[in-house]
Amino acid sequence: MFPLLLILAGCGPASECIVDVDGDGHFSQASCPRGNDCDDADPLVHPGADELCNGIDDNCDGFIDDVIQDLDGDGFYAADCPGGSDCDDANAAIHPGAIEICDSRDNDCDGRVDDVDADNDGHVAQACGGGDCNDSTPAIHPGVVEDCEDAIDNDCDGSIDVDDFDNDGFFSADCGGTDCDDANAAIHPGGEELCDDIDQDCDGDTGDVDEDGDGYSTVDCGGTDCDDQDPTIHPDAVDDCNDGIDNDCDGSLDNEDADGDGQRPESCGGKDCNDNEPTVYVGADEICGDGLDNNCNGTIDQANQDRDHDVDIACGGEDCNDEDCQINSNLLDLCDGIDRSCDGDDVDDRDDDGQACDVDCNDALPGVGLGVAESCDGVDNDCDGNLDEGTGGCSQALPGSMDLDSGAFAWPVDDFRWFERDGGIVYEGTGTDNWQILVYDSLFLQPPWSLSVEVTLTGGNHASEVGIYVSRYGQNEDGYLLSVFDTEVKPQAHMGRLLSGTLDNLSEDKTLPILTPGLDLPNLLELVHDGTKVTGYLNGATLIRLDADTVAGSGYPALVVYDTAGDNVTVHFDNVAVTNN
Repeated sequence: MFPLLLILAGCGPASECIVDVDGDGHFSQASCPRGNDCDDADPLVHPGADELCNGIDDNCDGFIDDVIQDLDGDGFYAADCPGGSDCDDANAAIHPGAIEICDSRDNDCDGRVDDVDADNDGHVAQACGGGDCNDSTPAIHPGVVEDCEDAIDNDCDGSIDVDDFDNDGFFSADCGGTDCDDANAAIHPGGEELCDDIDQDCDGDTGDVDEDGDGYSTVDCGGTDCDDQDPTIHPDAVDDCNDGIDNDCDGSLDNEDADGDGQRPESCGGKDCNDNEPTVYVGADEICGDGLDNNCNGTIDQANQDRDHDVDIACGGEDCNDEDCQINSNLLDLCDGIDRSCDGDDVDDRDDDGQACDVDCNDALPGVGLGVAESCDGVDNDCDGNLDEGTGGCSQALPGSMDLDSGAFAWPVDDFRWFERDGGIVYEGTGTDNWQILVYDSLFLQPPWSLSVEVTLTGGNHASEVGIYVSRYGQNEDGYLLSVFDTEVKPQAHMGRLLSGTLDNLSEDKTLPILTPGLDLPNLLELVHDGTKVTGYLNGATLIRLDADTVAGSGYPALVVYDTAGDNVTVHFDNVAVTNN
């Protein structure tokens, strides 16, 4: 209570004012002209009072909080005063820079209570509510990689050298486990994968949802499985060609020629062994250097476009012209201006008689060449341009035993197809689609015997078959037949029994030996019966050897042509030779 002050008028000089309501010894500045108490209601506010940082002009000097104070003497001004930072100026142990201790106070005035981090590793000590289990070592704190061999809980997860921090049943990968994120219980091997660029199942791939378990991620997550609900549908599945489903996820239903090369894939009964490459299918030309099996023959970059069993030089082979089957390293040269053997010249000795084709006038027939004795066989044996000269008036029209003038069966009624010309026999076809046979029925062959002839196709498209035949009953009743014919790939041959005009093929179709470049050059055909077997030879190479008893292996020698309609074939039969017994 303030003291009762009596303000007496008329007692003393009229100009004196003594109002002091708060009794602090200072007259009111508001009531007395000479008063200086700026707050006569507060005895703590008057001139000479200590200025405090309290938002009041304590000393009535006209300025509020115009002093700084350090009441606790710790060297830091109170935070309430301008420029002060001491958050508790009544406690000398509390100020900026003081050591933070766990006492529920902000000892260092950083605005945080009990944020003890003695080792300055950015993690508060566990004793102060933080996660740092060792606040004296900066290498130990939550988030550090666990050292699995030092017997220390490096990452403060409560486990020493074995981590399952998220308690999902999988140890951390840092300690030899399989959990790729030991801080998230939803992430571990077998976790449910989501399309969120996070590897939930720890398989090393993000966004690899595979709901059907076929090993392929769904397209929705950037994978290749076009139906992740069906394990039979994925990129490596075999397409079912009749179910109307894109089983292999190539964008085409039932694999309807995915690469647009006009060929269905092999999986759908087609001829395309790679339906993703338009240059690959059966029959395509092999392209050297592309790393693909273009023609689907099981071999990469082995080009053999002319199908002559020799690979193009550009693909590592020895074929110097892979567009011509009559030119490759397996052939012998003919002195025809073409390097057929790819050896740099056109000279070879085809009949292996010691005389090359540039000297030998018939390099396909052994026993013909310069210096060879002339024989009565209708052949220019000595290559002097004359036939059978000096053989005692030899008048035989044809070589060997076959002579059209001495009783060849069917010759008189068939002379519009068979002709005697230039020391040989010529057949000119009319396209009958039947076997046409010239039988020499004056000679019946009984084992052992041999029949040989050189055949050359000089006209037509080579669709007809030509060869030799031993007929048991004359013409086409029964007998062994050896014939050659042309194909789109290469000349071939077969041997079998001709029974009533129908050939029973016993050897299957076989490619001609390498000495024969084509049917427009001479090919030597031989049938030989040794008493137990009949053998077919092509240019000296064995085609097939068959069992044949004396009865089945006996018969009349004959020449044959299967005259294919539209062929207009012309065949030359030269150097016919027959031996009997």
